[in-house]
Amino acid sequence: MRKLFWLLLIVGLIGSFMTNPNEKDFNEFIVDKYKKEINESDPIRSKLRNLLMKPSTFLSALSLKTEDYKLCSTYTLINLKGKEEKYLGVYKTFIKL
Repeated sequence: MRKLFWLLLIVGLIGSFMTNPNEKDFNEFIVDKYKKEINESDPIRSKLRNLLMKPSTFLSALSLKTEDYKLCSTYTLINLKGKEEKYLGVYKTFIKL
């Protein structure tokens, strides 16, 4: 039983290390997230949506801070409303903190 625990722990840690998301993965995630939030019926928001079609322009408007801990990563950004958002990236997924 003890060996099984250690084996699962080691496999979990190796899996976490290998699937730690990078900044490119986060950029794709955040652009998709904001595209879903924008309602096309509002003309101002539709202009913003057109801006989001160019991810590099959109991402340059956000202040992003990345910390890589090898098993997981944290991402802190200032969103379009001026509020700070924090995300934890682990196993190629992102969790809002």
